[in-house]
Amino acid sequence: MIGRGMAILAVCLAFSLPAGAQDLTGRQIMDEVSARHDRPYEFEIQQMTLRDKGGNEEEREVKRYARELEQGENRYLMVFHNPAGVRGVALLTWQHDTKDDDQWIYLPAQGKKAKRIAKGGRQNYFMGTDYTFEDLISESRDKFRYERLDDEELDGVAVFVVDAFPEDAGVKKETGYKYRRSWIRQDIFFIVRTEYFDKRGRYIKNQIATDLVNIEGDMWRAQRTFMDNEKRGHSTEIEIIDRTFEDSDVPKKMFHTRYITSGKHLR
Repeated sequence: MIGRGMAILAVCLAFSLPAGAQDLTGRQIMDEVSARHDRPYEFEIQQMTLRDKGGNEEEREVKRYARELEQGENRYLMVFHNPAGVRGVALLTWQHDTKDDDQWIYLPAQGKKAKRIAKGGRQNYFMGTDYTFEDLISESRDKFRYERLDDEELDGVAVFVVDAFPEDAGVKKETGYKYRRSWIRQDIFFIVRTEYFDKRGRYIKNQIATDLVNIEGDMWRAQRTFMDNEKRGHSTEIEIIDRTFEDSDVPKKMFHTRYITSGKHLR
């Protein structure tokens, strides 16, 4: 597992910034991250590896679908295809900008019905991974307050450092975090590291994005992400096997519980 201090060289110097970046607020930085890297349609095939503190590993194949319906309304679907013990398990998320988000989990072994995730349950870890249910919801920036800290250098590259605090009453009540701290590369405005802190401000875990690739223009993606959970002594690594940005790969019809419970999600 990766130690906290291993990846960060916290030297607060006057780095060379993109034009105008010196005056950007935390929110403006996060808005630029979204403007450069968000896309209305996205499909991924993921190879997920879970590792416990004893060194035991479990491999899973996951397909992830994402679609923006209209401004402020996004849909996400994660489907487990392998191994057999988790095949067919699915997580459906409806993300809203102006109201509380909705999530449902489908467990085939428990019958043909998707179970709504209670708001108080979003702090729980999803299917043995190091991601909680709330980690799997795209962030609505209007529900958070962003504070820019001193710039740093991470692995020899200048980065912005931004803390995200929940501001929306519903998010404040249901979140398991006091705040998150993100490191964003200044040259491409891509988040390469995020640390998570519990309600008492204690460090829990960190996620690192590696193997960055330029998709087109200003858009980048990480081919690997590594979530190291210090509190649990556990980690989750995700490798992208394939990725597309086509409308036809994420049709609207699939982002409904009836589509999932019919078994059509295992396509």
